[in-house]
Amino acid sequence: MNSVLQEKVEGLIREAGHVLLLTDERIDGDTTGSTLGLYHVLKDLGKQVTVFSPKPMPPQLEFIPGVEVIRRDEAMFADGSIDLAIICDCSDGVYIQKFLPGMKRRVPLVVFDHHATNPMYGTVNIVEPKAASSADVVWRFIKAAKYPVSPNAAQCILTGICTDTGLFSTSNTTLQAITASSELIRLGANLTTIVRHVFINKSAGALKLWGVALERLFFDDTLKMLTTVITKQDLESTKTTIEDIAGVSNFLNAMLENAYDAVTVLYETDDGAVKGSMRSRSRDVAKQAADLFGGGGHKLAAGFKVMNSTLQKQGEKWAIVKKFDSPVAPTLKEGESPKALTEIKNVIH
Repeated sequence: MNSVLQEKVEGLIREAGHVLLLTDERIDGDTTGSTLGLYHVLKDLGKQVTVFSPKPMPPQLEFIPGVEVIRRDEAMFADGSIDLAIICDCSDGVYIQKFLPGMKRRVPLVVFDHHATNPMYGTVNIVEPKAASSADVVWRFIKAAKYPVSPNAAQCILTGICTDTGLFSTSNTTLQAITASSELIRLGANLTTIVRHVFINKSAGALKLWGVALERLFFDDTLKMLTTVITKQDLESTKTTIEDIAGVSNFLNAMLENAYDAVTVLYETDDGAVKGSMRSRSRDVAKQAADLFGGGGHKLAAGFKVMNSTLQKQGEKWAIVKKFDSPVAPTLKEGESPKALTEIKNVIH
């Protein structure tokens, strides 16, 4: 980790009285674990800490120590005592443009992340693209700062590492991630708890949903990869949510024969869009996601979102179709980041 950035963030924390911690809007184990890990550490340092998340926690993450303190009321941004903001695992900073302008004063924004596509939108950006997870990055910062780490903090950070590496089964798993996990277990984190809640404890509906995904596998000629789809109707019929889809792409990527070097899971969202979760063993899917859909991510794990779209079956295959338009392979770019980045820069130091 860059020593200059390390010292800058330590200094900001040292001077801060009230720290605002923010999760990403895409709620997963990494953004939640990283954020709550910092929450416990900063509380033990004697700081006042407020945690904000724009969306509810999925049931499988409710075991993480500290989830009960997470707030979702926007009014908290008007608290004039907040003097430092930290966000974890948010690759673009787009969603926070809605909230930061409502703050009473301009405050520094620290970004902890591991996405190569991060545009460095913070005051201080600790972004390590080679890290297995943002929790990895947070852990190295905490360790270098020699902050006290409670068992609860260790549990949160280990959850972030485990979920983003698929329990050390994905290609982004590094020696550093495994070493960090060992250190966190020695500090009181419980690996069995994470496995039980995140990787094993699946509802009957979730298993049915996975069955649907496996049954629909087909080779997409546009993406040039094995693909499956989940519709909103599938979620309704199995009584599941978007969170139950999590892990399907990692599972397929790990289990498929070598004839397929990449997979994607397409699914419809509540806001009338189609999202894609891409995984690969060797192909640069981040570039592919960016070129085709304006998406991004890591070389071997990326994603995209096509607004105003739906999934439509066409023979034995499926396609992303623009609503009220002809079936086409969309090349939409979300186009929000440059404007959002400018607006974010206007409300932070």
